[in-house]
Amino acid sequence: MVQPKVYGLEGVRRRTPRRVLPWVIIVVALTLGQGQTTSKKRKPASNPPANTTAPAATPAPTPPPPPPSDPLGRSTPRGSVLGFLRAAENHDFTQAAKYLDDKRPEEETGELARKLKALLDLGTSSDLNLLSRAPEGDQADNLRTSRERVGTVSTPAGPLEVFLDRVERPQEQPIWLFSQETLRQVPGIYASLEKKHEQPRDMAAYFPDWMSRATFLSIPLWRWAEFLIALGVVLLLASLLTRIMLRLLRLAFHGRITATTEAQVLRLKGPIFGLMAASIEYFGGSYSKTVLGRNRWEQVAIVTLLVAGAWLLIRLADIFASYSRHRYIVQMHIERATFIGLFTRMFKILVAIVLVIILLTKAGVNVSALVTGLGIGGVAIAFAAQKTLSDLFGGISIVMRGAVRVGDFCTIAGRQGTVEEIGISSLRLRTQDRTVVTIPNAKVAETDLENFTMRDQFWLHQVFTLRFDTPYAVMQRVLEGMVDILKAHPDINPASARARLVQLTNAGPQVEVFAYYSRPGADWAAFLAAQEPIILEMMRLVEEEGTAMVAPVGQVQMHMLGTPTEKLVNQ
Repeated sequence: MVQPKVYGLEGVRRRTPRRVLPWVIIVVALTLGQGQTTSKKRKPASNPPANTTAPAATPAPTPPPPPPSDPLGRSTPRGSVLGFLRAAENHDFTQAAKYLDDKRPEEETGELARKLKALLDLGTSSDLNLLSRAPEGDQADNLRTSRERVGTVSTPAGPLEVFLDRVERPQEQPIWLFSQETLRQVPGIYASLEKKHEQPRDMAAYFPDWMSRATFLSIPLWRWAEFLIALGVVLLLASLLTRIMLRLLRLAFHGRITATTEAQVLRLKGPIFGLMAASIEYFGGSYSKTVLGRNRWEQVAIVTLLVAGAWLLIRLADIFASYSRHRYIVQMHIERATFIGLFTRMFKILVAIVLVIILLTKAGVNVSALVTGLGIGGVAIAFAAQKTLSDLFGGISIVMRGAVRVGDFCTIAGRQGTVEEIGISSLRLRTQDRTVVTIPNAKVAETDLENFTMRDQFWLHQVFTLRFDTPYAVMQRVLEGMVDILKAHPDINPASARARLVQLTNAGPQVEVFAYYSRPGADWAAFLAAQEPIILEMMRLVEEEGTAMVAPVGQVQMHMLGTPTEKLVNQ
């Protein structure tokens, strides 16, 4: 009987591989740790018995929603100041008091808002439009981060520094309010103001009293009447100024200005009127009773000035293009004339883009972020505008190659006509039927193009047939006479002039007349006018030699036949 083997610790060590022992120790340690943790968790379990089901995972806490934006527009310094002025101008001083950092009762804060509005109407040293539109304010004004300078008001009691402070309240976004330091000085400075009634200025005595009392956009009605009268005067001055400019240009260029250029000069009346109107709006707005009214008129004047300035640049570009195009065409530099038209259009587009960017900047739009967004979406825009970009570069390619120019008579894509314009996206062709055909520049750059205007000489080529019974001597005199007619013309190239008997046909001998016509500045109409007398002279020569030109068809002669059999045989 075999006795079972009993293993001690040494036996276990011998039978257990060494690399397994570390894992056994780790498992035992984890088991003990888990047991201790379980015992600690079960220690306070004197209450109800623990649920055998594992507890569900606790969801992550939801972050609190951001505080709502301020409905009164006090999130930025500019919004706070303009909001206060709008409320105060509407005599809603209870609403205006919400823009003050003051703890007084509602009646007192409303009166304080009225006094602050009266002081601000005296005028500030800085432009309200330059106030920061950022929620954090202007960080480069050498003030603490929670303070913003509005400006300085000059009063008889001394200067009043107007500040805004950024106030943080629980569960609300930070807002900008007129600082307590400024508000403490308002009652004393307002009390020192002399009680004066505004006297009518200038032409007010010539208008009814009610026009001085009534206002529109913070400006008395008599000022509006004065403004409209001034606009009429400005319109007459603009017309007179354009006439004077046209007169000076005629003297400067010795009357070498085309009718198109003169029309472009007269069209300067519009932008000149806009510039004068901007000056009237600016100086007329200074008579406004309130600072908000002055700010509005200043904004209108700036926008009018920018639009009129861009308009003036576009009109000047048209004048320059018209004069330069005419000059280059007269000098036979058609390529340069075409360049002028194309780049004038590109300059106008550039002026319009710059104007839009400036206006957006004035309106408070972050143009840098807008341009960055356009750069990010540039690839998508490029894919969407493939045809447009293709037409743009096609137009540049056409002009650079000089394959076609404005005024050239061409055949393009099977259509024949005169090129009237090479634009940024398309080419405009005037056909012989006086219709207009628009062809994309990309198609013009890729298709076959035949330019008749660029030929150096016109081909005079006529083929005709003489009578079949023309004698040899007559034929020789006709050929020599035709060559003499060609060489006698001053604009026919003598080396190319020839008249040849090319073949004998059933109708008679066939003659070919060949020559090249060239004259500086000549076009197709001039060539036809010169070719006509040459052909008439050749016809006269043929008649004088006793022969005639016939059609290239067989000639049938009819004779009386004696017998029916002969008729049948001939048939």
